[in-house]
Amino acid sequence: MLKSSTRFLLLCLVTVTFGCGNSSPPTASASDNILSGNWEITLQRHAHAEPLLFSGFMLQSGSAVTGSLILGAGCDGVGSIGGTVTGQKLSLTIDEFGQEISLTGTLPAGGASGSTFISGPFSALAGGCATYASTGTWSATQVARVSGAFHGTLVSTAASGNASDTFNVTGSLTQGPNTGSSNATLTGTIKATGTSHFCPYLTSGTINGLISGTSVSLSLFDSTGSQIAQVAPATITTNASSLTCSAGASGNVCYSFPPISNSCPGEQGSIQLTFP
Repeated sequence: MLKSSTRFLLLCLVTVTFGCGNSSPPTASASDNILSGNWEITLQRHAHAEPLLFSGFMLQSGSAVTGSLILGAGCDGVGSIGGTVTGQKLSLTIDEFGQEISLTGTLPAGGASGSTFISGPFSALAGGCATYASTGTWSATQVARVSGAFHGTLVSTAASGNASDTFNVTGSLTQGPNTGSSNATLTGTIKATGTSHFCPYLTSGTINGLISGTSVSLSLFDSTGSQIAQVAPATITTNASSLTCSAGASGNVCYSFPPISNSCPGEQGSIQLTFP
């Protein structure tokens, strides 16, 4: 009987993933470090219809959380975020130039799975960016790391006779390390493919950029290192599967190539990239 009991105990230990007896499902804990990453945080205040949006990176080391965020509307700049994880309980504080916003929540059961989502209540005393105290609810979505090949299109909206011009492109984009800053770097390559274009605004080049939450800005450089275009503001999906920026009637311009000759007076328009 003793031998049988010992074998059952060993079986429980090596098959913990599948459970044993009446054991509970796995839950998130401080050791999972699931808070390390790129986040988009929304605060919905009880007394205001307009939400506050924050974005940036957090680092988790054991139970301690640190990081930096681009602050919400009405409080331009960068502030720190920090807190602790105790079991599944999360406590965070955002510092808006002296005004502290306290957030509490519960980590998802089972640890990180895809884009981690967290929510809970918040409260803030007056000071810093607001002369009044506020309460409400908050939610946060983790944005997946950008890494790998892409293909896509740049569609011209220029008024010059190239309104129907479309550049097919391929390339790659890689996100830099998480340093707990309000953004992370993006680097990569881009190449025009398909039908040859009369105006060679883009043949091949390199990409440098920044990402914070789902907001992305990119700069394109030619083989000499000269900047040939700026892509901003673009938005990436939380699972990092696509990046878009749509030029609209409001005058929003997503990319702009400068003039290179009298017959090629420049081009601007919308961009869509898909990973992989």
